[in-house]
Amino acid sequence: MLSYVHAYHAGNHADILKHLTLSLILEHLCKKEKPFCVIDTHAGSGLYALDDSRALKTGEAKTGVEKMINSSVRYLKFFDIIQKYYEKSLYPGSPLIENMYLRPGDEQILCELHPTAFEELENCFYKRRKECREKGLSFIEPALHKRDGYEFLKAVTPPKIKRGVCIVDPSFEDASDFEKCGEVISVVHKKWPAGIIALWYPLVEHRSSEITMMKERISGSVEATEPKILDIQMEIKRKEDMTGLASLYGSGMFIVNFPYQLDEEMKSVLPELSKILADTAGEWSVELR
Repeated sequence: MLSYVHAYHAGNHADILKHLTLSLILEHLCKKEKPFCVIDTHAGSGLYALDDSRALKTGEAKTGVEKMINSSVRYLKFFDIIQKYYEKSLYPGSPLIENMYLRPGDEQILCELHPTAFEELENCFYKRRKECREKGLSFIEPALHKRDGYEFLKAVTPPKIKRGVCIVDPSFEDASDFEKCGEVISVVHKKWPAGIIALWYPLVEHRSSEITMMKERISGSVEATEPKILDIQMEIKRKEDMTGLASLYGSGMFIVNFPYQLDEEMKSVLPELSKILADTAGEWSVELR
């Protein structure tokens, strides 16, 4: 849907879980010298102003990045990245975070269909390119595509660099997104069996059946003698207290071909993270499939 604008929600609790998990995956990929590829199907604007009228209207950054910054936690490079931007009243989206992990030889492929968000994404990397050149830092130029993320992902896989990760995080405002994610990820996994596919999904009670069917569709397409899927969930509100369509009480990450020991890393991180972000006693789970 082109009506969704992430600027209203940037830096919220869902962004923190998504970007922390993504950062840990990128840390794993960086452990080897072999190049890797990052594909982002719903890239968004790349960078968000926390003092923008849209962000201030919802105040959702107060439920995420602001709580993180004011806590004593330090989670690898991820915390350093968000702190650097928070000091400027900014929050980096997944494309910018990904780009900071890239090394010469690595590749980044970004897709965004929304015309305004795509223009902002171009501007984000214009500034990133300029900043890197001024500081004498290496800069990996991303490939930008203004296309439908689902169609794009099927067209671009398998990528030339087979080692890598794809992040899929649509708005899920449309119920069809759940079905589309299940179908597309099942197809892409068969085309690119070595690729890590990281799907962010919302926890909303009125979509519980769609979420279950989406996960079952993806799980059914993965053939393995041992667990290859990691399902991470974090609840920051009690779902029984949530009413109406704006009923997000948490979010999850559904990861195919998760890196070795990512499950243990998340088990060590989530207890403290959920306490920081939750309105009440935070609930979390890490499940192998």
